[in-house]
Amino acid sequence: MIKLKKNFSLGDVNSDGIIDAVDASKVLKHYALISTEQEGEFSDAQIAAADVNGDGEINAVDSSDILAYYAYASTSDEAIKTMEEFMNKN
Repeated sequence: MIKLKKNFSLGDVNSDGIIDAVDASKVLKHYALISTEQEGEFSDAQIAAADVNGDGEINAVDSSDILAYYAYASTSDEAIKTMEEFMNKN
């Protein structure tokens, strides 16, 4: 069996190492494009990173979840460090 390497970080759509409002904005832009039957701009890795709730769709809920994580990570002293941990807890 071949194990594929994960080539994205959940929530970090622009791959800059930070999950923030920029990522959420990019998700909304992609969603607006695909909602109006236009071609989305995301690569496969960006699609995987953007679907933070794992429902197989990229939409405003994913953007909202990214913003919620960003607010949490910016203000909390709790032990949750990653987007995956945040999504599993909430």
